[in-house]
Amino acid sequence: MPLIGSGIVEVELDKITSGTSQARQRNVGVSKDDDLVSSIRKNGLLSPIILKQLNDGGFEIVVGQRRFLAHKELGMSTIKACILEGDVSEIDAKKISLIENLARKDMKHADYVDTVQWFMDRYNSTTTVAEELGISAATVRKYLTISRLPSDVKGDIEQKTYETRDALRALEALGNDETTVDVEMLRETAKEMHKLAPQVQKKLISVKKHEPDTPIGVAVEKAKKRAELHKFTIEVTPDQQARIGMFQSSRGLDSFQYAAAELIDMGLEVAEE
Repeated sequence: MPLIGSGIVEVELDKITSGTSQARQRNVGVSKDDDLVSSIRKNGLLSPIILKQLNDGGFEIVVGQRRFLAHKELGMSTIKACILEGDVSEIDAKKISLIENLARKDMKHADYVDTVQWFMDRYNSTTTVAEELGISAATVRKYLTISRLPSDVKGDIEQKTYETRDALRALEALGNDETTVDVEMLRETAKEMHKLAPQVQKKLISVKKHEPDTPIGVAVEKAKKRAELHKFTIEVTPDQQARIGMFQSSRGLDSFQYAAAELIDMGLEVAEE
């Protein structure tokens, strides 16, 4: 992978293009009231963008499109940047962008999915993609499954009808085959999953696996009876809240509540051993 140059330079904005190598493609716009714009106006740019040089003498953004757009919004003519050294392939640029955004934890989850699929299309090997990106093979497989979900399901997720986790658990309940699953049944099951606590979701998966012909409404009632849930409140410190948030991000969970419930389940499983 090419190295980043040792120095920070000022680059003219009109010599920079956005390009397609960035892993982050969603939520990249800025407005005059954006927090990033306000921060740069007040404090200047604290983290330089990363560029690769093009054959025509211009530059393409690898990391930092929103920072670049914020400078344009502010009417600035130059921006602080680090230039990648050597020949930078599209694969290298994509990898650097993903790694940087994973560290910042501010990229849309769907962009992670798209990037993993992008690498899979080129390497056609889960193991190779995992090694290249420094993530587990299980994470690669999960992102690939999300990438291959039916378009209607992806649309529901974008509209926040339900969350990615709900769709994946619905898919598991219906047989774990995104290529042959009945799309409307998947959507209906995901909607029901969204209404349920994680423990009930797990019971619903079990019910549907063992009784696939059971109507979803009946299956939900069976799952609730088997879960026997009890609600209670847990107070956490800011540090604990931050750690739960990190766990949520690392597992790709869409909900803080899901993450907390998963951690409780993991703790109980360890206690039973």
